[in-house]
This record gives sequence, structure tokens and C-alpha cells, in this order.
Amino acid sequence: MKRVIYLQKIGQMDHSILILLRKNLKWSLKQFNIVVDILKDEIPLTKAEYNALERKYDADLVMQKLYKFSNKTKFFRILGIMDYDIFTRHYNFLFGSAKNPDKKRFRLSPFAIISVTRLREEFWGKIENNALFELRILKEAIHELGHTFGLFHCDNYCVMRFSEWIGNTDDKPPKFCENCLNELRSFFKNLN
Repeated sequence: MKRVIYLQKIGQMDHSILILLRKNLKWSLKQFNIVVDILKDEIPLTKAEYNALERKYDADLVMQKLYKFSNKTKFFRILGIMDYDIFTRHYNFLFGSAKNPDKKRFRLSPFAIISVTRLREEFWGKIENNALFELRILKEAIHELGHTFGLFHCDNYCVMRFSEWIGNTDDKPPKFCENCLNELRSFFKNLN
């Protein structure tokens, strides 16, 4: 199977975000011989995924929708990108979500989502900073894709560090630590 990461728009959002992310992901993951492409169609959001009490979209329900969509076609990886605030029953808000790897059954989920809403400086009452916004999107995309490649959260100076708030995202690098890189190399070697 060709190693293509598809970027999937979920709900309405600025298409230029996907174009920038595609370029940045291609560069960041080039050592793994990965192609990044953008799917043309948008997956619409409905009232069913929206929680009026939280005034956010339920990430688990959005993930189910992405799963149903991606399950129809055999994708290598698919990353849903949305510009709406998301939450789960465990977290009041999220920057992204991916199903953790099931090491017992050696199964990985091929899909993840990120929300760009809280990655903007303006969300936090600060002045717009496009360069920082672009870097945050890249970090969160790499992080969630890392989960789809079998990585768990990491305590090293690594993109796989868990982000409880935007400062954690800013403090981590947009790349994997040596331990996570070794796991990734092993993962991709076993795909051949």
C-alpha cells in the first residue's frame, strides 16, 4: 500500500490551512517516504455531533463519522482537520484526538483529527501570529499522526508530549525524539 496521508476537511474551514499543512507535513515526514494529499470533499458536521451545553463538538462523535467515511476506502492514514472547538467526556477541550494503539492485538487506527480553533493566538485574546499558528498546526498534526503509527505520549523533548494547554504545545518541538524516531523507523521498516 502506498504511504499517503490524506488531509480531510471536516466542516467549513479555510482551505489554505490544508495547503500549508500538506507542505509542512511532506517536509517533516520526508524520511519515511510519505506522500501527503488533500481530499476534495468536505465531511459536513451536523447537530448530532454538536453539544449545545458545552458549545463544542464531541470529538468522539466526529471521530466516529471520520471512521465511517475512512472505513469505506482503504486509506493508509487520514487526518481530519476542523475549525471548531472540540471536547470529550474526559477533557474539557482538545487540540486533537486519535485512538491509542492497541498493542495487545497489534492494531492501529488509521485516522485522527485536529482542531485548529484553539491554536490561534486570537482565541487566547492575543494578537494574530500566523507563523505560530502554522507551527502549532504542524505539531498537533504530527502528534496525532504519531499515535496512528503506534506511538504513545512521551516525556522527552518530543512532539509526542501531551499538551494540556497551549503553552505545552509551544514548548515542544515539531519533531520526534530519538526514542520515538527509532520506534517509527521500526514501524515503517515492518511495513515493507
